[in-house]
Amino acid sequence: MTGAKTVTMLCGIDEFNLPNLSAAERAAEVAKRCESINRYDILDTPTEPEFDEIAGLAAAVCGTAFAAITFLCEDRQWFKSDVGLGINQTPISDSFCAYAITQPDVFIVTDASRHPLFAANPFVTGAPGLRFYAGMPLQAADGTPIATLCVLDPVARPAGLTEVQQLTLRVLARQVEAQLELRRSIKERDTRAAEQRTAATALQWIATHDSLTHLGNRTLFHSQLATALVNAERDGSGVAVILIDVDHFKQINDSLGHDAGDAVLCSFASRLRDVVREGDTVARLGGDEFGIVLTSVKARKHLATIVESLNMRLREKLEHNGRLIECRASIGVAVYGEHAKTAEGLIKCGDLALGVAKAKRGCAVDFHPDMETAFEREINMTALARTAIAEDRVFPYYQPKVDLLTGELTGFEALLRWDQASGRLGMPHMIAPAFLDTELALVIGNRMMNLVLDDMQKWVAAGLQFSQVALNTCAGDFAANDFAERLLAAMKVRGLSPSLIEVEVTESVFLDRGSHYVLRALTTLAKRGVRIALDDFGTGFASLTHLKKFPVHVLKIDQTFVSGLGKSSDDAAIVRALIGLGSSLGIETVAEGIETHEQAAFVRSCGCTVGQGYLYGMARPASDIPDLVSCMTRSANIIPFKRARRNGVPGSKLQ
Repeated sequence: MTGAKTVTMLCGIDEFNLPNLSAAERAAEVAKRCESINRYDILDTPTEPEFDEIAGLAAAVCGTAFAAITFLCEDRQWFKSDVGLGINQTPISDSFCAYAITQPDVFIVTDASRHPLFAANPFVTGAPGLRFYAGMPLQAADGTPIATLCVLDPVARPAGLTEVQQLTLRVLARQVEAQLELRRSIKERDTRAAEQRTAATALQWIATHDSLTHLGNRTLFHSQLATALVNAERDGSGVAVILIDVDHFKQINDSLGHDAGDAVLCSFASRLRDVVREGDTVARLGGDEFGIVLTSVKARKHLATIVESLNMRLREKLEHNGRLIECRASIGVAVYGEHAKTAEGLIKCGDLALGVAKAKRGCAVDFHPDMETAFEREINMTALARTAIAEDRVFPYYQPKVDLLTGELTGFEALLRWDQASGRLGMPHMIAPAFLDTELALVIGNRMMNLVLDDMQKWVAAGLQFSQVALNTCAGDFAANDFAERLLAAMKVRGLSPSLIEVEVTESVFLDRGSHYVLRALTTLAKRGVRIALDDFGTGFASLTHLKKFPVHVLKIDQTFVSGLGKSSDDAAIVRALIGLGSSLGIETVAEGIETHEQAAFVRSCGCTVGQGYLYGMARPASDIPDLVSCMTRSANIIPFKRARRNGVPGSKLQ
């Protein structure tokens, strides 16, 4: 605005132009001004030296007793900076600046006492007895006038301001505007930074806490345990890890509903917080498992007292929706230094102790050196599995499955085998702990999947006839929630039909914490034509509801029941019942572990259509399968029995 015409008010109002606005237009203008002011978040803030210095410089250059930086709101004039006046705010009706803000350049009143607009102004008639006023409008970034930089004096000035003084006032006004923008930018930056800190804190909380119980999660548990061990190493303080499982939690969920299960988890979380001390860490590790990191443990007696308190609190019944829920927990305890010196070691020791406690239910068990053998054995077995995978010594063997009525080969079950360092053939049970390690189990599962599909591709290309190959799975295969997609993609690449694969799952997989991943995977596979078999049926803890919830096409009767045929009437009754159950549900049954003709005849008489076991050949490597298929196709005496009556086999003990 440098160079614009100065507006000077002497004795009349005809020497400057007031905007000719209607009431509505003036209200809109005021609203716009207030909106612009609000963007700076400056009203009613404390004085700031940056603004005070500019106002002071304006008074000094213009030779006035007073100076101010004022903002014009809807009904008041607020002073951000005040030199000499001692005023914080005035009504808008008493404001000189309300006129100055409507002008394009410096607005000057040489003698307020002689003009009817200002002669009756209380700041003219009373203290501080104003006579002279000069104000320069201040604009927001969008050009809206929002404030003024003004100088005032109790002595009239007929000559107003010199050109230099007016120029200085304009320059200082631009500095105020620049300072306002800088202040706004800093405020916005600080606000963004504060929001980012708040968001980061919230995200950090989410990343390290359980949303249901508001306890720490596994990530926080491991972090706090690592910190505790560092401190223990430095100052010799005691650390203990306590792992807790809710007993019969799945039954609570299944029988009373998930809301009851959630109530139990939240109640346990609250009880755990009540028992431990400030500074100890309580976390929900997943599902129904909790973990505690106790620090500054001074003596085993002290630890025993805390564990006993935990056990007693966790035994208290919970009232939920008018029903009392029995609460029990299994607790495993491991102590730093005494049982292990690493976080991983402590957790494994705690897990082992927890496993013993879970076998008894409702008790607390300390890790004991007697458990070390089993612990080391698991580590060694897992190491064997890792080495076998790394050295490509894991491969499938194939056990034939036959039609019990025709004797025809129907397919195979792929069984894991591995070469031991001694050259002997290794069995799956020799590396069983590897299947409990999610990462390692996934690697093994992928290896087996690809090897089996490679073999199947060769057999199909060679024209071999078989119905399906069954692929065994464990919980680790489903942990990444992509099992179905991986299997279907691998089959598509090899040009194999989904109908050639049967996926076997055990009841324990249904009961695993990731059962929702299992359900999604099996449903996806079943829709694409892959058959689902429930392995070892009757030996686990799965309820019949799983046969409704999960897509199951095949029930495999465990060999422990089949092996008892002819020896135990109970086993015979169980086998007959399981086959009848499958028949009622329209589910095919497969008898595992058939070793004798009598066993074959009995299960066949009960309606079982497919069998496998030593009677039909041991598991063989892929290289033997073409000859085996050819041999079994030509053979006419695989099933040397006529069809038996449904209620028994004449001349046998299998009733």
